[in-house]
Amino acid sequence: MTPTRTSHPTHTPRIPPLPPDQWPPVLRSLLADSRQDGPGRENLFGTLAHHPVLAHAWLSLARVLTHEGTLGHRRRELIVLRVAHRLDAPYVHRRHRTPAEDAGLTAVEIDATAADLATATHPWQPEDRALLEAADLLAVNSSIPEGLWDRLARALDPEQLVELLVLAGQTATMCTTLNTLRTPSDSAARQPSLTVLLDRDRCCSAGQCVVAAPEVFEQDESDGRVALLDPHPDARYADEVRFAADLCPGGAITLLDPEETVRP
Repeated sequence: MTPTRTSHPTHTPRIPPLPPDQWPPVLRSLLADSRQDGPGRENLFGTLAHHPVLAHAWLSLARVLTHEGTLGHRRRELIVLRVAHRLDAPYVHRRHRTPAEDAGLTAVEIDATAADLATATHPWQPEDRALLEAADLLAVNSSIPEGLWDRLARALDPEQLVELLVLAGQTATMCTTLNTLRTPSDSAARQPSLTVLLDRDRCCSAGQCVVAAPEVFEQDESDGRVALLDPHPDARYADEVRFAADLCPGGAITLLDPEETVRP
C-alpha cells in the first residue's frame, strides 16, 4: 500500500525573536563583537533578548567556550555538531557549519557528524570518534563508561575534560531552547535550504525515493541501490525530498533541515 503524502507545516515561533532595534545596547554590542563567528546568530540573539540579564550571562559563557577555551576549535565544533544532530536541532547544526569549516573540518566530515556511528563508514581518527561517542551520551544525559572516559583522558587534560562537559551541556540547552521555541533560522543561514545524507549500505532498493524526488535521487543500474544526485537540492524540491525520506523503508535518508526546528 502506497503511503499517503502529508504536508509539512511551517512552525510558527512560540516566542518570536525581537528585532535588533528592541535589544538592549549590551546585546547589540555582543553581536557586533562576535561577527567573526559567522552568520546565523540574529534570531538566536533576538530570542535571548527577551531576557537581557540571562542573555548577557549566557553569551558570556559562550564567548569563553569559543574564544578562551582550551579544547581547540576542531574538537569544539565536533562536539557542537554532534550534540545538535543528536537533539535534532538543525538551527544549531546549520549555524555551526561555517565555524566548523574554519576550524579545519571538511564538508564530508561535517556531514559525517550527522551519521550513525555504528554503521557509518567515515574513517574517524580515534580521538575524534571518542569525542563523538561522548557527545552522543552527554546529549541525552547518559553516563560515560570507564572505557570511553579512559580514551578521552588519554587525549585531554583535566581542564579540557571539564570544558568538554560544560560545552556539551551548554549546546544541549541551546538546542532544546531553540527547538521548543521553534526559533527560525536566519535568512543568512538558510543556504542551502536542505542537506541530504544517503547511507547506501541501508538502502533496500525499493526505489520509492527516486519516484518521489527524481531530481535528487536515481537508481544505480549496476546494483539497484539508490545514488544521490544532489546533496544540497534547490529549495523548490524540499517537499519532495522530505516525502522521499518518509517513504524510505530502510531509513537510508537523513535530512539536515533548518526549516524544521521541530518535527511532528
